[in-house]
Amino acid sequence: MSGKIFMYLFVFALLYIVFQFSNSKKGLEMQEEKIGKLSEDKEELKREKDSLINLVDATGRFSLLDSDKAKMYIEDRGFEVNEFNGLLQAQILDKNSIDKDNPLVPYQGMQGNMAINAIKLLNHKWGIAEFTDGKYWGELMFKYFINEDKSIDIEVADSFIYAN
Repeated sequence: MSGKIFMYLFVFALLYIVFQFSNSKKGLEMQEEKIGKLSEDKEELKREKDSLINLVDATGRFSLLDSDKAKMYIEDRGFEVNEFNGLLQAQILDKNSIDKDNPLVPYQGMQGNMAINAIKLLNHKWGIAEFTDGKYWGELMFKYFINEDKSIDIEVADSFIYAN
């Protein structure tokens, strides 16, 4: 009788070991699959990060604040670069009005008055601006000139309005 009990215990232990082995093997395969997927995701995110870094590097080249030559030009004219940047942007934004279109925008507002809402100075001579009337919007490229008396003249070079 005790021989049968030991045989049943042995068979039960053997079945238990086989079950644990197959269960752990499935768990290990699932973990390896997850690790492989996470490694692929990590590589994809690394590629996206690299492309974003390249994009930031490329767009940083076209900025007054990042161009040493443009900064030297502004400083040679008697301005501090950050002060000049703020001064020119204020001069452009001051042309926005509640009751009429901004005179720099070559389009008439259809749903309100055209107003410039964003400006970026590309270098010591060029800038871009975004404008809108609340529904329609567009962009314009402008040239600016620093006169001997430290006044600034602005001239629109080109513009477009997006079709809705």
